[in-house]
Amino acid sequence: MLSLTLAALRLRTISVCGSALAAGLLAAWAVHEHIQTREREMERQATVEVRARVVAAIDLAAGTRLQTDHLAVRDIPLPWVPSHSYDPDAVDQVLGGVLTTDLKQGDILLGAHITAEVESPLSDLVSQGRRAVTLPAAEINAVSGLLQPDDLIDLYVSFMYQGQHLTAPLLQSVRVLAIGGPSDSPVSITFDTAERDAIKLVAARHSGSLTAMLRHRSDARVSESAAAGDLAALMGLTGPSMADRAPIPVLYGDRVDTEPLSSDADPAEKTFPNLPDRDVPPPKSLAIYAEGR
Repeated sequence: MLSLTLAALRLRTISVCGSALAAGLLAAWAVHEHIQTREREMERQATVEVRARVVAAIDLAAGTRLQTDHLAVRDIPLPWVPSHSYDPDAVDQVLGGVLTTDLKQGDILLGAHITAEVESPLSDLVSQGRRAVTLPAAEINAVSGLLQPDDLIDLYVSFMYQGQHLTAPLLQSVRVLAIGGPSDSPVSITFDTAERDAIKLVAARHSGSLTAMLRHRSDARVSESAAAGDLAALMGLTGPSMADRAPIPVLYGDRVDTEPLSSDADPAEKTFPNLPDRDVPPPKSLAIYAEGR
């Protein structure tokens, strides 16, 4: 009887311990599963969908014609992927294009950054035998905002001469090639001129002040005096000709003779005109003059 009681007690103890062990294992499994679930949830929340995009592999300056070694591929989070960016599969649309702005290493390449055509240089607008002269708009007293390429202007030069302020036409119907300049520099105006006119323009710029006057495109009238190119004559700086000059007075003792000699006058009269008709004693020699003293 006693042995049966001990066996039952032992069995009960074993069952209690087994139940406790099972409960502990179940709790441990539940905790592990909870932790795994939380980790997966956190990873899912931390995971962001990305897209591969073409970026600048190095610092690139505006005007660079893009080649393969200028570009790289970078994963960009989907919410941050800009529109008009390039997928690596569309790199052929990028190669050969010309940058219109500077790019830093890693910057995403956009369609607005690329142009397929390069702007023609200004020299292509200048015909053979012509010259392009650039002057600051302030130096010619021109309002750059009112002028446009292909406008025609007349240029006048003003300067001081012998105490007088003189102004005369310098060039007429000068075509404006271009207007502009860097954003941090004064506005400049480029003119299309003949080679000789370019020299005159540069010389006038250093000698006086220039003024631009806008003319109508259909106004082809040219001032004859200005077309001659004789700036001194335009300003009245050339003296009268020899034929127009007043006769130079000739002094003969106490008399003044300003009458021109006729072509048929006596040679003696050409040498000594209007001498009185009287006998003039011959001059004494130097020796006789010395003895007479």
